[in-house]
Amino acid sequence: MNHFTENVMRLATRYPDLAASLKAARGQVLTIESARNGSPSARRDGRWIHSAYDPLRDAETWADSHAPACQAGETIVIAGIGLLYHVEALRKKLLPDIAVAVLISDMDEFHDALSARLLGPWSDQILWFSGTPQDIAQTLTATGRPLRCLSYAPASQSEAEFHSDFEQALRRGIARQVGGQLTIALVGPIYGGSLPIAGYVKRALENLGHKVQWIDHSVHARSYDIMGTLNDTRNRQLMQSRMAEVLSQWTLATLAESPPDLVLSLAQAPLTSPVLEHLRKKKFVTAMWFVENYRHLTYWQQMAPGYEFWFVFQQGQCLEAFRQAGARNVSYLPMAADPDVHGPITLADEDRRHYGSDVSFVGAGYANRRRCFPLLLRQPWSFKLWGNEWEGADELQSVLQLNGARIDTATCMKVFNATTINLNLHSTTGAGLDPQADFVNPRTFELAACGAFQLVDHRSLLSEFFTPQEIVSFRSFDEVPGQVKHWLADPSARQAMAAAAQARVMSAHTYVHRMKDLLAQIGLSQPDRIGAVLRGNRRVEALRSRCAADLPLESLLKECPAGRRIELKDLAAQIRSKGPSATLKREELMVLMLDEYRSETRDLV
Repeated sequence: MNHFTENVMRLATRYPDLAASLKAARGQVLTIESARNGSPSARRDGRWIHSAYDPLRDAETWADSHAPACQAGETIVIAGIGLLYHVEALRKKLLPDIAVAVLISDMDEFHDALSARLLGPWSDQILWFSGTPQDIAQTLTATGRPLRCLSYAPASQSEAEFHSDFEQALRRGIARQVGGQLTIALVGPIYGGSLPIAGYVKRALENLGHKVQWIDHSVHARSYDIMGTLNDTRNRQLMQSRMAEVLSQWTLATLAESPPDLVLSLAQAPLTSPVLEHLRKKKFVTAMWFVENYRHLTYWQQMAPGYEFWFVFQQGQCLEAFRQAGARNVSYLPMAADPDVHGPITLADEDRRHYGSDVSFVGAGYANRRRCFPLLLRQPWSFKLWGNEWEGADELQSVLQLNGARIDTATCMKVFNATTINLNLHSTTGAGLDPQADFVNPRTFELAACGAFQLVDHRSLLSEFFTPQEIVSFRSFDEVPGQVKHWLADPSARQAMAAAAQARVMSAHTYVHRMKDLLAQIGLSQPDRIGAVLRGNRRVEALRSRCAADLPLESLLKECPAGRRIELKDLAAQIRSKGPSATLKREELMVLMLDEYRSETRDLV
C-alpha cells in the first residue's frame, strides 16, 4: 500500500467527502525532491516550499516562533499546505485543548502532500477544511471559539487570492458577531483631510457601543499655522517639528491617565516613532488608518514599524510597500460615508438657486483639474466650481464660487444635493486622469449617500463597491460633455441610479461597516486581547459564568449592572462607593489592593 492510499484511508474515517475529492484530484503541482538530510522536500513552480537541506528543522523553527502565542481554547487556522511538516511540528507543541485547522486551498497540492509522506497519529487531531473561502469562514466563525490565523508563507503564496478571500470572509463573519465594548483612544490630526474622517470614525465607534477617548489635536491648529508663517524654512520646520513632539508626549500623558484597549490614529496624527516604540514596550495595541495616497504622502515609510496594525485604502503595491518598510500587519480598508452627515437634505428655493447648477465640482485646484475643467466652459449647461487652491487658474475664475474660499462640510452637502450632475475627478499631479487609479476617494461614497448623481473617473476598485447601474464612470475626460448631455436629458434614469447608489452605501459602505471590519481584523490577530473583549468575555454575565465555583468573587459580580463590561477598576470603584466606614470582606480588600498596585505601576510617561 502506498503513502497516498494509506493516508486517504486514514482521512476517510473522519472526512469521507474529503477522501473522495482527493481520489478525484490529479495532483502533480508539487515537484518532490529529496533534501540533503534525506527527507522529502518540495518545490512549486520552481520555488522551494520547504528547506532543500532540512525541512524538519525548518518546520520546527516555524512552530517555535508561533506556539508561544497560542492560547488554551483557541482554534489555530493554518494557511499553506506544502508537505505538512509545519502543521505536524506545531500540533505536537500545543496543548490538546488548542485545536489546529488546516485550509485546503488546492486539492491537487494536498494530493501531492499525501503521496510524498505518511501521516502519523498527529493528523487525527487536525481539522481539515476544504470548499470555498466563504463556506470555510462561515463554519469556523459558527464554532464560537477564538480563532488565531497563521500563515506558512512559502506554501501559502501560491494561493494568495484564496487566503485573502478567506480572511475577508472571516473578518466579516466575526464583525457580525461582535458584541463586547472596547475602550478606544482615537488620535486625530492637527489639520487636513483626515480630520473630518476622524469625526466620522468617532461617531461610528460610539454607535457600535465602544467607549471613545477622543484626543483632538485640531485645537492646536492655529498655533501650528502661525509657526508656518516664519520666513526661515529651517526655523519653521524646527518649530513645527517640536510642536508635533510636544503633542505626541501630550498624547502619551493622556493615555497614561486611563489606558485604553486600543490606540487608533488617523493619518497625520502627531505620534512620533519614539512614542510609538514606548507604547509598544508597554504592550499597548496601536493602529493607524492611513487615509491618504501612499505615493503622495510618504512619511509612513519612517513610521511603518511603529504601529502594530496599518489600514490603507489601496491594495497591491501599497500593501507590499508597507510590508517592506517594516509594517507588521497591513490590511486593506476602503473609505466610506457617514449617514449622520452625508445624506439628502431639503433646500429652500434660494439655497437651491445659490448652490445648484447643472454640473458642479467641489475640491482643490490640482493640476489635472486645472487642465480638464476648461472643457466644461461655454457649454449649453451651467457649471460651478467650489473649493480652494485655484489661484492662477484664470480661465476658470468665471465659474469659481466664493472667490475660491475653502468650504465646510455643511456647504458641501448643500452643493451635492442642489447639483444635477456632480463631477468627481480624483486628483493627480499629471495633466489628465490618474494613471494609477488604485483607490476610491471619500467623495464617491459621500455623494452616493446623499442620493446625488455623480460622474466619476474610472477607478480599478470601483466595481468592488458599485455596479454600472449605480454609478457612471468615464475613462477619458473628453467623454464628460457627452455624458453630461445624455444624463441631463434622462432625469428618471439619473434619479434611479442615484437612489440605487444610496441604497448600496447604506447597506455596505458606512463608517460603521468599516469600523466593524477594522476591529474584527485586530480581534482576529489578537484573539486573547482585543478579540476576547469583542466576544464579550469581559461582560459581567461571562465573568460570573467563569467564576461560578468562586462564591466570594461571584458575590462581588452580582452587584454589577447586567450587560456591562467589568474591569478591576470598576470593581474597585464599586467597593469604594460603600464609603470609608464600611466593613469590607477579604475579597473586597484584595480587589482594592490590586487596584492600588495597578495605579502605582502606571509608569507610562
